[in-house]
Amino acid sequence: MKNNRSHILLITRITAIACFLSMLLCYKLWLGERAFPLSPIADFLPSLHHPIDLILFSITLLLLQCIVFFKNPKKFIVAFLVLALLLALMDQNRWQPWFYQYLMMFFILAFYDFEGKSNLHSESILLVFKLMIGAIYFWSGLQKLNPNFITDTYPWLMEPITNHLSESAVSKTDWLGKAFPMIEITTSLALFSNKFKKKAVVMLFFMHLFILFVLGPFGHNYNPVIWPWNMAMMAFSAILFYNSEATSFHQIKNAFQFHSIKIVILFFVLMPLLNFFNTWDSYLSHNLYSGNTSNGVIYISDSVESKLPPEIKQYSKGEMNLNQITIKYWCMMELGVPAYPEKRNFASITKSFYKYASDSSEIYFMFTPKLKLNELSRGFTRDNEEVSP
Repeated sequence: MKNNRSHILLITRITAIACFLSMLLCYKLWLGERAFPLSPIADFLPSLHHPIDLILFSITLLLLQCIVFFKNPKKFIVAFLVLALLLALMDQNRWQPWFYQYLMMFFILAFYDFEGKSNLHSESILLVFKLMIGAIYFWSGLQKLNPNFITDTYPWLMEPITNHLSESAVSKTDWLGKAFPMIEITTSLALFSNKFKKKAVVMLFFMHLFILFVLGPFGHNYNPVIWPWNMAMMAFSAILFYNSEATSFHQIKNAFQFHSIKIVILFFVLMPLLNFFNTWDSYLSHNLYSGNTSNGVIYISDSVESKLPPEIKQYSKGEMNLNQITIKYWCMMELGVPAYPEKRNFASITKSFYKYASDSSEIYFMFTPKLKLNELSRGFTRDNEEVSP
């Protein structure tokens, strides 16, 4: 029992540290005064302006530090959850996959008695954490089974390596792009096998090292907010699986006594299936670096472009009244994270340009939806774009 409690406290601290570092690396995302507009989940939600936005952001970071250093961090976890949910409602682009995972983990921990003696609850929390980590790898691998990953995302990921190889040597690595999804799926299942779990943890360790290399300073130097996330996932896998005992049916049955655990299993483990039918958001479905998420491009007239402030205008590309702003790229450059890849978010961002236009016809956005399951099975590529004013 003591070992279970120490593991939970260790995971709690790792989660808080990783969340702290990632939020700090994309600090502009959490502020209200910025060039990239806020995209609230509902229009009636107010915007938080300076200095209130900075104060709230500072409090969230302070709460995360308290979670790390206090032996009983429950009240700090609850306070962080309330504040984090408030910030998330005010901007959908804050719904990043790593932030979603940490919120779910903190939600489970908010009902945990860090000073109590309930071994049943400790076992159940560790079990649901195992299911969460396994679900991330399983759904992430399954999402990569699409033509865009093989022909686009995988070659781009490999560039820091293949740029130093001959053409013949590069061609010999093509098989890895096709095998990568299956390796991730197989490894996620092997985590729950007594015979293969240690090998699976080692495999995941090297997979994350690969990701950190190709996306880190020596590779693409891209999306640094996920670097702490990758290191945290390595730690979670080792703590939860490497020396763990086999999960029994009795433990699974006991875990369902806790409503918080049932909620997390539903939303985090099961709901991602709906993303294959475009009825559940990609970033809530562990759809990560798959090459199959929605995209949005804003088209504006020369007149509108001329009225844009310099901090926005720099992202406008094109000429002859066909100026375009790629929302994901703009968000990444401005806030340090990709834009939340859903149509409602892209549409909300597009609306912020109307104040620069004398007529709505001067602005529209081109939406490219992600491929559905039936399209993936038929080998479609994303060449059909939907125009929405």
